[in-house]
Amino acid sequence: MRGFVVQHTPKPLPVGAPSHGGIAFLDRDGVLNIGSPNYINSPDEFVELPDAAASVGRLRRAGYKICVVTNQSAILRGLWDDTQLHKIHNHMRKEFLKQDEDAHFDLILACPHRHRDRCHCRKPMPGMLRFGERCLREGTSQEIGEYVGSLLPNDGKVDWWGEKPNPINSHDCMVGDRGSDMGAGWACGLRLFQTDEKRGIGAVIERILDSKDSGDSFNPVR
Repeated sequence: MRGFVVQHTPKPLPVGAPSHGGIAFLDRDGVLNIGSPNYINSPDEFVELPDAAASVGRLRRAGYKICVVTNQSAILRGLWDDTQLHKIHNHMRKEFLKQDEDAHFDLILACPHRHRDRCHCRKPMPGMLRFGERCLREGTSQEIGEYVGSLLPNDGKVDWWGEKPNPINSHDCMVGDRGSDMGAGWACGLRLFQTDEKRGIGAVIERILDSKDSGDSFNPVR
């Protein structure tokens, strides 16, 4: 697979939500659900972290569109395919909406590659985030539903030794539990919030919603 797995299901923000245009980029395992060193291989293995659905709902009510960006190399390792991944994510969607009617995912992006594949979508490379920005903000992607996405030539361009870029929108943020998540967000100039894998997004939601919180510091070359 040359591209990455896409589930694009845009939905209007809840009534009364502010229109600042921010996007919350969320890692999946360790942020929304309990991760596993052996991957999440089926819907039955998906266990939501405490306060995860409520946090996603709060973000949507606060004016954020939600884009999940997750590395899922199990696909190219031959453990399962993108059809199985869609089943897992469809289950995740249903479970979150049961907890909070506003906990909707506008876009879910999954990189299927391994380190050795040298792609531009596997975090810490910023390809999925840059695609997500175009898809949710600029409207350049008209395709809705499940498909294999592709990047533009400059989507993988990063000056890791330079200054952190300026964001497209100062509200934009990246939430993750690993340095690779922080690196991808740094490359796009986003506010960075690193959480503990056992606590997930619920541990940092108050900080995210505080527009004065510039996020965690991060050095991509250290």
